[in-house]
Amino acid sequence: MPPPDAQLLAGERLAQVRAAVARLDAPCREVVELRYFGDLSYEEISATLRLNVKTVSSRLSKCLDRLEQLARGIFAGDTAGVFPSNR
Repeated sequence: MPPPDAQLLAGERLAQVRAAVARLDAPCREVVELRYFGDLSYEEISATLRLNVKTVSSRLSKCLDRLEQLARGIFAGDTAGVFPSNR
């Protein structure tokens, strides 16, 4: 079992990741949640959302790029999720 401080840190990071996911637009949030929280394959996401598998792959890639931007801002303490270079 990890020490209490490690458990607390892991919980805080999970909350930050969830906050970043919540900032995604609905189509992005949906595909990210299905893939990483629902643990669905691309084929299962394709069937669920009635999209082509290649569309799922492309959307997920773009959405993960956006999620990375948002997460970096949140982890850095920037509540707007914007990098100084983008202002």
